[in-house]
Amino acid sequence: MNKIAKLNSILMWCTMILVLIFAPIVLPVFGIEMATEIVIFSLFAISINLLIKYIGLVSFGHAAFFGVGAYIVAIVLKSVAGFPLFGLLLLSIGSAVLLAAIIGFFSVRSSPSYFPLLVLAFQMLLLTIAMKWRSLTGGDDGMPIIRPDFYLPIIGEINLIDSVNMYYLSLVIVIMALFLVYLALKTPLGNAFLCTKINPSRASHLGYNILLIRWIAFVLSGAMAGLAGGLYVIFQEFVATTTMDLHMSFTAFMMVLIGGTAYYLGPVLGVTFYILMTYFLSDITPHWQLYLGVMFIIIVKYSEGGLVGLIEKLRDIFSHTTKEVFNDVNT
Repeated sequence: MNKIAKLNSILMWCTMILVLIFAPIVLPVFGIEMATEIVIFSLFAISINLLIKYIGLVSFGHAAFFGVGAYIVAIVLKSVAGFPLFGLLLLSIGSAVLLAAIIGFFSVRSSPSYFPLLVLAFQMLLLTIAMKWRSLTGGDDGMPIIRPDFYLPIIGEINLIDSVNMYYLSLVIVIMALFLVYLALKTPLGNAFLCTKINPSRASHLGYNILLIRWIAFVLSGAMAGLAGGLYVIFQEFVATTTMDLHMSFTAFMMVLIGGTAYYLGPVLGVTFYILMTYFLSDITPHWQLYLGVMFIIIVKYSEGGLVGLIEKLRDIFSHTTKEVFNDVNT
């Protein structure tokens, strides 16, 4: 059964990769842009799930890092003509890391009950600054930008105005970021994260610095959110205070819960479901938020583990049924 499970997992991943690679061939322009949005928000949602799954902390203010990454990219693009694209993304990561390091220094010292509220308080402070500092951020009016071109040594200049190019750029960067973080979680650092989550007292007696481990996880999570924010503003060609408001934080958190927190990539399902349902329901009814909220309640209440948990249950039922049929045939 283990070999069959591994084979099914390999086939699933291969199928997913093929779908992602060839999606722009079959999708219209609108579908490609929707797929790009799903890719970017997947990175943002997984950054939140990193804290939940590996540290046991919930962040209600993660849009602070997403928004700061977006604003830094927009401000630099408006101020410095021809700034390299990858330099912009590095700035979005660096600014989010610096912010997460500061916020995390204070937040991880609080209890898990107060941690989400403290991070949320910092987010509201940053949101107020973004709204009031209109000369820098544009305030409520926002700040338009133009997608920059970027240069690859062999391929040459690539125009990101093309939706297909923007999709592949986002896909490659997000996959690389998720893979590097996944590798980091397979090191002793990842084991320290889990040990801290499962039994902090025992981890402390074993010599782990609980506050330092939580702080590292928080900074790593903030870096992922900052990168997502940088990609998002390039994709949208616009940044406003909505990138770091309450709605952005709780929308991302909802995506995580819908997808499921049990698996590293579980939130991807939640992001896909949320964005597709948002576009679909908004086309057929002005009360789409009500229906989406009902779906969210049903999934969270009756499907433990989100959509990933539901898929696991269906797979177990199918495997059990197949096994019974196979035994009946043999007898």
